Order: sequence, then structure tokens, then C-alpha cells
Amino acid sequence: MEKFKTIQNNHLALTQYYRWYQVYEVPLNKARVDNQLDILADDVEISSQAGTSKGKLGIADRLKMFEGWQNAHHVENTSVKQLNDEELSLEADILYQNIRPDDSRYSYKIHYSTTLRLRENDLPLFTKVHLEPTGTIDNPQFQSAYAENRAKSFMHYWLYLMETASVNGDKFQELLADQFELNLSTTSKITCLEGFNEWLATIPNQVKQSGHYPKNLSVTENADHTITVSVDFEWEGISAQNKPMVAETHHEWILENNLNERFARMKMMKVTQTKPFQTVE
Repeated sequence: MEKFKTIQNNHLALTQYYRWYQVYEVPLNKARVDNQLDILADDVEISSQAGTSKGKLGIADRLKMFEGWQNAHHVENTSVKQLNDEELSLEADILYQNIRPDDSRYSYKIHYSTTLRLRENDLPLFTKVHLEPTGTIDNPQFQSAYAENRAKSFMHYWLYLMETASVNGDKFQELLADQFELNLSTTSKITCLEGFNEWLATIPNQVKQSGHYPKNLSVTENADHTITVSVDFEWEGISAQNKPMVAETHHEWILENNLNERFARMKMMKVTQTKPFQTVE
């Protein structure tokens, strides 16, 4: 069904979009630069008032100019559309804040127009990124956005994999901590990959297609560098018997975060059903 495809495309684009900012928001190293290159097509075109660059060559060098800067990108709204069978467009507005090594502070709004190329059972890649400043903010109060961008990127990827588990189940390995504990509302506690895979395998027997709409997200970075996420999901699906289904769940997560990896990892998950899974008659 088109609707579920649209939801999945939204997750795919946002997974990559929230990754775009992470390299700017923590100290630079090779692994983090590589993770940035990992979201870009080889022929990517990046344009802004500063000019246009083509291809991935030279991006690592250009990132060096941000060394010692504190950057924050607060994403205010996003809109994802499917352009054709091969491409998505993502438009977004953000509030960008920075503190430079000389302690000067800047803050402005930026509009992003991007195109991503879809790939079979893989994350899409940016082929075009255009940045347009849309206004300046006076007396900015700097506030870090890294944990939130990191958590949102993880969340959209996790949801995408959940919605496509029958083909992408093996990809969860990248998103689970070595020691994890999942307290799901529908089953007993899961603490090993084997148990997780067994649980995943039961989903297609009950649900053919599903989509998640996140709301009420709050993200906190903890002293031990883990990230706490609290979020509600409105869920809809098509049952194995082709009946429409709905549910709402509340999730509490603790993410382990190795800054050098593509994604944070799920360490602890607690799910509460706020509106039980049910068929819509």
C-alpha cells in the first residue's frame, strides 16, 4: 500500500538527514568523517552561498575548517516526498547556532532542499544538498542538538527496520548494544540476539504492513554519555487477515552511544501500550 511506502520513505530520508549534522556537532576524527561520507552519493552536489562542490573528494578537508567550533542544528520542520521510483526530496528548516574558537556567536535559520537516491534494502544517499539562509537570530542562546539529532536518526532507522523486518531483520545487529534488555508490551523480556530474532520472526504472521508516527519525543544526554529517549508512537497496520489495525505505545529507551559508529545502540527499551493493538472494524 502506498501509505506504508510513504511512511517508510519518510523514515529513510530522516535517518540520513539527522546523520548529516552529527559530524559538525562532535569533535572531528576519521571515523566520524567516514560516517558523513557514508550518507553521500559519489556524485553529490552541495551548494550554498559559499559556492557549489561536486563529488565526495575534498569534503574531509572542508570539514576541517569547523574544527574547534561548537555547532548545533535544531531541525524545526521536515517534508519528504517521493519524486519518482528512484528519488526522494527532503525539504527542511533549521535553526543553526555556533560558537567559534574566538568565542564569537552566530545564529541563523537555514532552509535545506535535498534529493536522495533510493537503494534496494539500504539507506538512500544524498545526491543534492542546497542550503539557503533565511534569517538571522539576535542574541542566540547556544544549546547543543547532538543528542537529539543522534536519537532521531536512530529512531527513524529502528522504525524503518521494524516496518520492513521480514527483509531487513539482520540489520538490527548494528542497532543493538552488546548487552541489551527489551521489555516489550507483547512478550517477555528479550536479552539476546537469538531471542530478538525469534520475536521478529513472529511479526509477519500477525501484521503484513505497518507504520509508526512518532510524537512527544524528548531526549536527554546522561552523565555517562548514554541517551535517554521518551517517545509515543501512533501505530497503524494491516493484519495478516487484511484487516486495518491501530495501536498507541509509549517507549522509554536508553541508547548506548559510541560517537564513532554510524548509529547509537539500544541498551534498554520499555514499551507500554497506551491503546492496545486492535482491529478497526
